[in-house]
Amino acid sequence: MLQGIPKTKTLRDIGIRYIELVNEITAPLPPLPIAEMSSPPWTPPSSPLEEATVMLVSSAGVHFRSDPPFAPVDDLSFRCIPVDTPAALLRPSHPSPIRRPGLIDINVVHPAERLSELAAGGRIGAVADHHQSMLGAIKSLVQLVTELGPAMAADAVASGATVVMLVPLCPACHQTIGLLARVFERAGLTTVTVTGARDITERVRPPRAGWLDFPLGNSVGRPNEPDEQRAICLDVLGLATSAASPGAIANLSYQWPDPTWEDRIVQQYRDEADTVVSQRRHEFDASGAHFAADEVAAVESMGRRGLL
Repeated sequence: MLQGIPKTKTLRDIGIRYIELVNEITAPLPPLPIAEMSSPPWTPPSSPLEEATVMLVSSAGVHFRSDPPFAPVDDLSFRCIPVDTPAALLRPSHPSPIRRPGLIDINVVHPAERLSELAAGGRIGAVADHHQSMLGAIKSLVQLVTELGPAMAADAVASGATVVMLVPLCPACHQTIGLLARVFERAGLTTVTVTGARDITERVRPPRAGWLDFPLGNSVGRPNEPDEQRAICLDVLGLATSAASPGAIANLSYQWPDPTWEDRIVQQYRDEADTVVSQRRHEFDASGAHFAADEVAAVESMGRRGLL
């Protein structure tokens, strides 16, 4: 194993500690600001999963190939992707080093086809007529939770969705998606989130999460493995009715076939550290002040006051 890989062992391995990894490869920048949130809001499901209408929210910047990509950082917009859009017309625009699996198979980061298959098989009631896509490298967290998030939640409610499945990509996306889940839940929607960065999700505390110990970028399974992707999606969706308590993280029982994958992912991040540093520089304003840390403090305060 490579020397210095940030990894921790407990009763069950909690995986790569991405906060420490990002801090290592972006030193001497200040530590990555990640919100440490209080107990999340909670909307019980309004129906069994077999009767629920599900919307997907993904953060890999998926867009139509014919459209311009999302901005790489702080793009406070979302796009609606019609549910019947062929996968070949879509591509992710996220700049992270772990974007590559989504370039091979869009369903690993935006599993719209898998959700449609679950609906066709009667495992979920229906899918909404469109899904939502955004790019999760957001530093302006107050705008995220007071403007973008409420707009996305209102769109989901208007679509008739009752359950929202949120799928992050990179470490920053895990914070963004966790905060969005809290916004959606306050709007009366039941949310489920898949996470590959447990250390971040434990801090942000979305209402319900399932930890998939796979390399980031393979958000709901390996490329071109539709059966695996479908099973993982169903397990995550099942948390809508089975989650034990607000903020709990369930362990998903899937194992990546290559036992050395942690080494490779850590080395990939180290090899592409310049990309991560470039993204992190957006945390600072023109005067050099670390405004992203102030944004984290602000959303933490909102959480303590029951506003998020």
